[in-house]
Amino acid sequence: MLRAIRERLKSVIAWFAEAPWLNRERLRIYPKIFLLAYALTFTLWVMTLHGIVSHQGKPIGVDFEVNWAASEMALRGEPSAVYNFKRFHAMEEEAVGKGTFAGPWIYPPTFLIVVLPQALLPYLWSLAIWMTLTAAGYILVLRKIIPRTETFWPALAFPGAFANLMNGQNGLLAFSVLGVALLTVESNPLLGGAFFGLLTYKPPMGVLVPFVLAATGRWRAFWAAAFTASALAAISFVMFGAETWRAFFNTLGFTRQMVIENGGVRFYTMQSVFAAARLLGGGVAAAYSFQIVAAATGAAIVIWIWRQNIRFELKASAFAVGMVLASPYILYYDLVILALPIAWLALEGRRSGFLPFEKSLLVIAWILPLACESVAHYAFIPLTPLVSVLMLGFIIRRVRVAAIVPAPAMATAASL
Repeated sequence: MLRAIRERLKSVIAWFAEAPWLNRERLRIYPKIFLLAYALTFTLWVMTLHGIVSHQGKPIGVDFEVNWAASEMALRGEPSAVYNFKRFHAMEEEAVGKGTFAGPWIYPPTFLIVVLPQALLPYLWSLAIWMTLTAAGYILVLRKIIPRTETFWPALAFPGAFANLMNGQNGLLAFSVLGVALLTVESNPLLGGAFFGLLTYKPPMGVLVPFVLAATGRWRAFWAAAFTASALAAISFVMFGAETWRAFFNTLGFTRQMVIENGGVRFYTMQSVFAAARLLGGGVAAAYSFQIVAAATGAAIVIWIWRQNIRFELKASAFAVGMVLASPYILYYDLVILALPIAWLALEGRRSGFLPFEKSLLVIAWILPLACESVAHYAFIPLTPLVSVLMLGFIIRRVRVAAIVPAPAMATAASL
């Protein structure tokens, strides 16, 4: 009996370790099934709407209403009012109807530059253009990494991208900016650094940037990032005035206390180490302590990996995973950036062979944006920090066992 159990356990472990079920045919078919499911889900949801608003008060592209309302207020000459919650919510209701979802504007004024033109068009037209442009950026970056059609389908069907399209979020923009930065920072440090600087429109996503660039001596990229961030802030200062920046800084305490610390955004929706600690019953101080330890440890690991003489795909993968671990405020749709390490690690596996359990972990990371919120909500298991730690561990393992092959430029699937 015990022998049969041991044999069965060995076969299950081998099934996960080798992942023979993850073959080329399934990589070609399953993502298309997911894409069809996305289309059906969206269609059925649209059929339940009253106008453009669901019975829960959420309009199509629910988070895009924040962008559109901010644009409208700025175009009316009231950019500082985007940080006045009551006035801002009134504008959101003007955009999509009374009694709708109330989302605050918590971005710095630099992001107002990006969204400023959106209210020049009606809400739905503006949403369609926004999602088309950001989705195009996502696809172009992935095409640069994975030009082969059969391996491109899983990237295209990545649930993290669908979450952004359904919510009208800006995660696809962050993905594109980060992707270009990582793809170019070695070959063109000034361009890569400039794109790193653009990430300041979403500060939690850029926590690692200055530390990694400085600690690894990439000073041209560092100063390009600093200059771009400063220039973006200066432009927004000229466009929207000192009062807007003052209003932004005045709301930081509210954002920290109500949105992050006290569950204004539910802890099972947030995917940070901080939120995991709060979800499991930890206090605010303990949660911050865990977050700081995670961020510092992640930064140290990423810096160590970036100092190694290895292909840059591994360094870039570690950076993207480290960003997820280091950020104190990251939501499930922000996990779209995991498409970068998934793609690069898959290419590395195709090039030199997959290590045990590597393919299974990539599948788990691929499903993560679809499953993390529900698992955290109903089972109280914060998946994202766990998967991020595992991914960093697997990258460390690959760094240690891989042949030392200097690579001045990124490789793509075309070279395999």
